Amino acid sequence: MAPLKMSIPMQNAADDGMVQSGADSGLMPETVLWHLIYEKLQEQVPQQFFTAFFQNIRAEKYDGRQLKLVGENPQVVSHIKKRYLPLLKELATNAAEHEVEVDLQEDQRSSPPTTPAASQPIPVAAGSYPHVIHLNPNYTFERFIKGPSNEHAFSAALGVAEKPGEFHNPLYLYGGVGLGKTHLMMAIGNAITQSKPWLKVQYTPAESFQSDLVDAMKTGMHAHFKARYRNVDVFLFDDIQFIGQRAEYTQEEIYHTFNYLFQNKKQIVISSDRPPQALSKLHDRLQSRFQSGLVIDIKPPNLETRIAILQARSEEMRLSIPFEVLKYIASRFTGQVRTLEASLAKLQFMSEHERRPIDLQMTKLALRDLPQEASGQQVTIDEILRVVARSFHVEEAEIKGNSRIENIALARHACMYLARQVLPSMSLANIAQAFGRADHTTVIHAEKKIKDIMDKDEVFRVQILELLEELQF
Repeated sequence: MAPLKMSIPMQNAADDGMVQSGADSGLMPETVLWHLIYEKLQEQVPQQFFTAFFQNIRAEKYDGRQLKLVGENPQVVSHIKKRYLPLLKELATNAAEHEVEVDLQEDQRSSPPTTPAASQPIPVAAGSYPHVIHLNPNYTFERFIKGPSNEHAFSAALGVAEKPGEFHNPLYLYGGVGLGKTHLMMAIGNAITQSKPWLKVQYTPAESFQSDLVDAMKTGMHAHFKARYRNVDVFLFDDIQFIGQRAEYTQEEIYHTFNYLFQNKKQIVISSDRPPQALSKLHDRLQSRFQSGLVIDIKPPNLETRIAILQARSEEMRLSIPFEVLKYIASRFTGQVRTLEASLAKLQFMSEHERRPIDLQMTKLALRDLPQEASGQQVTIDEILRVVARSFHVEEAEIKGNSRIENIALARHACMYLARQVLPSMSLANIAQAFGRADHTTVIHAEKKIKDIMDKDEVFRVQILELLEELQF
């Protein structure tokens, strides 16, 4: 990709003073450092994303250890911090020839909301509950294998374990099945139990919470139920997506439990298979509270991380496995970590049963019945539907339906626009048909409408570019 020919204006007057001061002190001026980073960014970031996200970012201060950047658009700043901060740090370090941290903030920050007054403590619960699930001692931070797909989630979880209730509250982890959400949640619980044994940790899958509530209602023990879930210091709530739309009373209880714990500065950690805004079965007020803290996704591990997971687990199982076998397994199974571990368990059984060492031939024979996962993911209409439905807070079925409600129609147009961008070989007629439309001119109209809105609405433009980036990366 040819780099964009864009210049960064060197600041004048007051900035000239800063540059001189930097030169006198032996430091590279912040404007010069940002210029070097900016040029490298043009080479590494696709042009449309570079123009959208970095054009209005400027350097404010550099003290030799940290480069402070500021941006005008809060949505752009938030997106860069989520996706590009490690790259900025790498480029800054290379340009300065020593390690440099990068801090990106908005020019004007709004003051944080006032924390409501804490409620009075409630009586300690009496009796036990049948749905208690204890922390698995094997789920620790030491056994969690980090990689690019999960390092942010790992760091956030570790921060919660070190200072519960002080940072990242609530912490919301989401990702596909078998990627380590429960492992991290229990690692938080195990770490706090060991380092701060005076704190009470409660781990609860959503289904257990709902079952306990039903039992309490049947037996008239609702006060004890509330005491059990509110007299805790750390509340680990797993698989929130299993709370149904018709579970009105359960959702009400979750809402009040969340408020009580949050107001009393107790740590809350929630996990799901999707982001808060995509939990269409939950009330808006619950979704809003889940989004009020730190929301982190866990993606499938890359090849190097999968190999590292296999190496660590095979050592724990005392299996001697050649590297070529580990690489074969990691290349064959690219999604769930559990599938990788299941593969090792099967190889261990075959090796012990046949009394022979594990080699590539045995591995291929032992795992031949397991379906191979595709290593390269092709963008599909279903994937476009999924990301748009999540972003626009509508159901996928509504997008493909006939509703003309404004936000649903806009989501439908966004789908067609994105399909035109990421599936250029797909005909207009096929795109129209994929979204429940018979006339291909609908796609042309949708594409024009989305472009027009993007030209006028900066927030909407960033939203569409983020979706496009998610589909293409």
